[in-house]
Amino acid sequence: MKLSVIVATRNRAHAIRPCLDSIATAFAKAAPLDAEIVVVNNGSSDNTMEIITAWAAATTVSVQLLQEPMAGVTRARNHALRLARGQLLAFTDDDCRLHPQYVNDLLRYDGEDRGLVLRGGRIELGDPTDLPLTINTSPTRIRWTRSINSARHHWIPGFLHGCNMVMRRALLDQIGLFDEAFGPGSYIGSGEDSDLMFRAYLAGATLEYVPDMTVFHYHGRKTPEAGRKLMRRYTIANGAMLARYQFTHPDLCRVFYQDLRHTLRSLISGRNTLAPEIHFSNTDMVVYSALGFIKYTLMRKHSLPRLSESVN
Repeated sequence: MKLSVIVATRNRAHAIRPCLDSIATAFAKAAPLDAEIVVVNNGSSDNTMEIITAWAAATTVSVQLLQEPMAGVTRARNHALRLARGQLLAFTDDDCRLHPQYVNDLLRYDGEDRGLVLRGGRIELGDPTDLPLTINTSPTRIRWTRSINSARHHWIPGFLHGCNMVMRRALLDQIGLFDEAFGPGSYIGSGEDSDLMFRAYLAGATLEYVPDMTVFHYHGRKTPEAGRKLMRRYTIANGAMLARYQFTHPDLCRVFYQDLRHTLRSLISGRNTLAPEIHFSNTDMVVYSALGFIKYTLMRKHSLPRLSESVN
């Protein structure tokens, strides 16, 4: 079975080569392997494209180098998906590096599957001086299935992240591609991975977090201001998730509503320190969740892009 590892990149000339090197190393550790890297240059204005081109020319790894001039990681990923040749698809970000055993891990888990699974793995800080955000180092394997309504117990986006996500193409054939209303560069600004996870769960796929299959995230956010900006974007996306799913599938949102009620009680009691290390307060949680809810509610209705659509 062919594996495609998909990386969308924009203005990351300083980071893209180590990312690609780590993928090539993980491929080599899993040899013999039928695999490719699909890299999408998403309108970079620095020399990212030149670096990728030189790297691709020097490697023995199969590389598809694509261009998506319209900004937006979701557009870039969808462009890659329409041209990727793999039946097994893995996603990482351009500021991440795969563990050398990453591909061996994902192939081992995929070989155990008896149905469609959307799987995420461990995410560690690549640079320990970065803020401890966008990571998950839980040692516990967790599975979510609609048959036992397990989304009632965990807010799924807090466990699985788009920089470490694997699935079969057959799942996307069933549920469609990423929703381009979500994600960096979109109207909402984040949450494209969360929405895909929700749709996979509702379609009957198993969602799973595994404590290995590791990537190292060099996200570079070191200041409270940078952390607050990221948290604001995530909270807006969570509010949009509520607007999208609360009436049709309220159980998906149950845990988030519990957290929101706890936040409101803390605010009423005078405690306004949800994440003091990045100056993100209980008030911020409420305000930006409401903003995301309103933004999604006011969005123009649209249909999801499909794998069968032609590439512009």
